Amino acid sequence: MNLNPGCSRPPSTTGSTGNLRRRRSTTRLLTVLAGLLVASAHAAPIKGSVHVPGKQDVRGTWITVCDLDAQAHCVEGTQQSQQLTRQDGSSAWFTVEDGPPQPRALVAWKDVNGNGRLDRGDLYGTYSTDGLTPARVRAPYDGAVIWMREQDGVADPFLGGGASAAPNVEARAAALIGNLETQARGDGSTTGTVIVPQGYDVRGVVVLACRFGTDDCYSASQVQLSGRHARWRLDGLADEGHQLVAWADLNGNGEVDGPDLMGTYLNTARDNFGFVRPGLGNITISLTPLSDLATADKPQPKRPPAPDNVFKNTSVRNIAGRWTTQNRVTRLSQGFTTGTVFGGATVQAGWDWTPTQVRQDVDLLIRPDGTFRSVTFTQDFQSESCATLTTVEQVGTVSLSGANLTFNVARRAFREIDTCQPSFNRWGTLPVTREVRLVGLREGPGGAPELVLRAGGPAGDVFFRRS
Repeated sequence: MNLNPGCSRPPSTTGSTGNLRRRRSTTRLLTVLAGLLVASAHAAPIKGSVHVPGKQDVRGTWITVCDLDAQAHCVEGTQQSQQLTRQDGSSAWFTVEDGPPQPRALVAWKDVNGNGRLDRGDLYGTYSTDGLTPARVRAPYDGAVIWMREQDGVADPFLGGGASAAPNVEARAAALIGNLETQARGDGSTTGTVIVPQGYDVRGVVVLACRFGTDDCYSASQVQLSGRHARWRLDGLADEGHQLVAWADLNGNGEVDGPDLMGTYLNTARDNFGFVRPGLGNITISLTPLSDLATADKPQPKRPPAPDNVFKNTSVRNIAGRWTTQNRVTRLSQGFTTGTVFGGATVQAGWDWTPTQVRQDVDLLIRPDGTFRSVTFTQDFQSESCATLTTVEQVGTVSLSGANLTFNVARRAFREIDTCQPSFNRWGTLPVTREVRLVGLREGPGGAPELVLRAGGPAGDVFFRRS
């Protein structure tokens, strides 16, 4: 079997679990490591489930455990494979008996056209704890969930870097703590996704599980990847209720204060903590600055439009720079609010801190030479625990005639991530467009420069602050 995982990045793993005390217990760590070595010395299984999209059937799927080479291909001679021949439907359980004691990748593949190669139309997936890169697991291991996706032959433009004409400005991230220790109190686990706001990096975010109603936070995982969102997994959970907290220690002092980011499941101070038992997966936690949490239950009114005299003759040099906007649109029970469409997403000021909401951020870079790049990031919370994350990037040139700013888009790409059903993930390119906006500069809140874009009509204005 010629099995090619088709991932351009080598596999990586997320942080270990434990508490957040700054002083580490070396003796306890060695005891834990010794226990792990003893457990791995005996043959043990790797257990999990595999899921296929839409009306596909899981019957005929190959489950393979293997080493990965530098190109993330299965290394010949390291493969342990089995085929699901007695199960059908959209999902199935699997067990790899006598699993390897050394870390290996876990791959699922259904050769739909029967040609012995991974190609267009086949179903394929790797077990991942971050949603992007293959994870490495060793026996014994339980709860590996593999989401398969139909191969369409289109490479993810964001993974390969082909969607970006310029690197992102470095975002604020927390330092990696290193070893978080391990306090396994059971064999339960739970998984999910963390999301950070515009201008922040998810790298360094710590997710903790605490016994419900106590400050006993004995299990934790730290995100190792960079970006706006990442997957996490907590292991060693006791069979009882927990509350989940996500934290980014941006100032590195070991305290929850100042510029730090915080988030809880259900993403709302009003509802306090959600009750989580081991086995519950696909939990989305959205982080926010501590200063925002203090006023999270106070909805802000929609900003009125800018006065017409703001839109007057200007030049590309005057509006050049990096501009960002961070807005939330609440999904109300009596309707759905909308706003200005820019870069494929709807943007509107004013928000309410509730689990079901739509939040859009726009990052706009205009260079003095007339080139531009915009990235629109949308979080659509479908429920208390699930969200759809959409990124749309546009690259091209701008031109000005009076106050009319024209965006000549040369390339557009999108990626859509479903935090609860990764088999629905999709990506690709979008048709190029030509957008005309009225542009104005004025003094914004606090005296900082503010860029205003108006599409015309009742849609409203989009307000950007200089980054």
